[in-house]
Amino acid sequence: MELYIPPPSFFPRMLPPKPVVPAVPIVPIPDLPEVLHAPEGAYRLNPDLFPNIGNPAHPTALDMQKQSAAATAFLGGAAGFMGPPGAQMANVPTGATAMSFASTIVNGQAQPAWPVRMSFVNVWFPPKAGGGDRGFGGLLGKGGQKGEGGMGLDTQPPPMTGYEPSVSSDDSSSSLSDNYPAPQIEFPMSPVPGQGGSKRMPFGKGQNNLNVLPRPKNNLRSSNSTFVTRLQALDNLPKILAEKARNGTGEIIRWGFWNLGRTFAWGEEGGKVKEPLARVTFSQIPTCHAVSQHTISPERVDIIVGFASGDLVWLDFVLGKYSRLNKSGVLNNTAVIGVHFDPRQPHHFIAQFADSTILRFNLFAEDPANFTVAHVKPWETYLKDEQARLSASASRVAVGSSAPGSSRNGSSEAGESEISDELVKWKNEDWALLSAENQRGKEKVTSVWAGKNPIAAMKIGKSKINSLAYSPDGRFLAVVSEDGMLRLVDVAEEQVTDTFAGYFGSLTCIAWSPDSRFVAVGGQDDLITIFSPRESRIVARCQGHSAFVKCISFDQSRGESRAYRFASVGEDGKLILWDFSAAALQRPRHHHSNSSHHRLNGAGSTLSLPGPSRSNLPIETKTANFHPAPPRSEVALLQPVVARIVEGTIITGVYMLPHAIVTMSRAAACKIWQKPSRLNSNTHRPKGASNGAVGAGGRETARERRDRERERERERERE
Repeated sequence: MELYIPPPSFFPRMLPPKPVVPAVPIVPIPDLPEVLHAPEGAYRLNPDLFPNIGNPAHPTALDMQKQSAAATAFLGGAAGFMGPPGAQMANVPTGATAMSFASTIVNGQAQPAWPVRMSFVNVWFPPKAGGGDRGFGGLLGKGGQKGEGGMGLDTQPPPMTGYEPSVSSDDSSSSLSDNYPAPQIEFPMSPVPGQGGSKRMPFGKGQNNLNVLPRPKNNLRSSNSTFVTRLQALDNLPKILAEKARNGTGEIIRWGFWNLGRTFAWGEEGGKVKEPLARVTFSQIPTCHAVSQHTISPERVDIIVGFASGDLVWLDFVLGKYSRLNKSGVLNNTAVIGVHFDPRQPHHFIAQFADSTILRFNLFAEDPANFTVAHVKPWETYLKDEQARLSASASRVAVGSSAPGSSRNGSSEAGESEISDELVKWKNEDWALLSAENQRGKEKVTSVWAGKNPIAAMKIGKSKINSLAYSPDGRFLAVVSEDGMLRLVDVAEEQVTDTFAGYFGSLTCIAWSPDSRFVAVGGQDDLITIFSPRESRIVARCQGHSAFVKCISFDQSRGESRAYRFASVGEDGKLILWDFSAAALQRPRHHHSNSSHHRLNGAGSTLSLPGPSRSNLPIETKTANFHPAPPRSEVALLQPVVARIVEGTIITGVYMLPHAIVTMSRAAACKIWQKPSRLNSNTHRPKGASNGAVGAGGRETARERRDRERERERERERE
């Protein structure tokens, strides 16, 4: 008998070979300059002027093993995880350190999940009456008590190098500033009743009025919350801060703050220490922050940090404490895009969220109970219903208006323009109950919203809001959105006064001139447009970028030609400097200046030159005006002073400091371009600021000056 073995009925199927995916080629980065030549001199890279902000690069597996072997080096360098000395960190995943958290590799460079944002503030350290310690022990858990030989609170700082606006030859244009005084600060500040401050602090520079202001409650170092992962501070930080102004003349210090990965850090410009003074690591990713310019002092620094989870943290590095607002996104769980202090009410700030909702907070108030607002958010229902009502009303107006000119601008497109300009606002009416009832003690307030955040909520238009900014005088709030519109909101009237259409695409960034006369806006049209809110007109356009504009910053000091100086950066990797003078725009149409490097083309525009129909409009107008984008031929064109590619990737930030220009790339590469030394001769100079090559080179400056004269002679010959 033979054994019959049937053939197998199932044959394993071989998987097809995987296609070979070609590697993404890395675009080589061109040679980047280290010197920028401008008419006033050479801007030179000086990395020693500010501490190293960190590196978002992913660590390799070998680096992680080395860090595990030396736990102390890992904790100090990576700033990412807590653990006792000698603990093994083998379970830490590769690429999960605090600075490289959620970063991606683009063209061979590590880019953090959110772009790095920076801010700078000036702090006046009055001269010390004695040699006592000021008690900067908050970060070390010492509470920050004041010593006997502390600085006098009544000592006034010297006059800072302020901004002098460009003065036109026309008297009517300069008289416009008389109608716009400095922002009126509320004195005293109105903290929430029942909450007292731990210290009496001077509010604002040059003010003798002392106010009891609340401070953050939770200690950064001994916090039990999982939201704060770790605090790193210099061991000798109290000593470093106590040595300020020991020469008896006082000292102006410039502090810088930045977020990178999951860390938020604090450093000093031009200080002896080349490391960050303090660094806090959070469990969530910081996306933006704002520093109060009014309460800044050697003993207090109020910072609001926004997170991708929607959380807001009130942080005080000097005291070493923090408080949380919108905990776990209880009021709004979308990412915080921007945070801005109100110039006229410094204890109020607004937070811009990713869903284009703007919430207004009181710095000293708290959130309602979580279970109360988990499902009941009255502003969401109100904003939705109000927008629907306005949409239906605008549709009826659009259908009923058949005659040309029935809309506000003589356009038949009334419906869409009307709705896009509306500012819908919900106010917390229960806020007033707290002071009206609790202070008198007659009746206990039972409303869950009484004295709680948010104070108000609003939406502007229907498109996504990209950026917003208060004017320095606190009168206007400028808002740019995806629909390519610039909307100016009157803060006092709480309504949109003017709407300007961009030339092409959406608008991305805003910057106000220091005197609040002009606002510069950049967008996807590769242009920078300068508007005059007071005259409701377009002043000029700036052409020089070859990609989207990402950030604009004005110089706060006066230029040599009494003109505005501002810088811009974009996705093309360029840093461009612009000089803008109101007097230059009023030159005749065929006037050509051979001595001006930034000559204006087409300056005879009726839209860009001041006229009686626009400049004499009443300031108190309450009707929203829509301004369509005029063609290029009708607007003055501003040419750049300096335009150089300084990065091989997108540049996301630029900051104009009194002594340097700071650029920040998408890959967190911070470059500090120190200004020519002769521009800093009349201003305060940080200790770490050097003269660069000019110290050896008065001859080099003279040679550059001769080169510029030759270029001007060639231009004259061509003309």
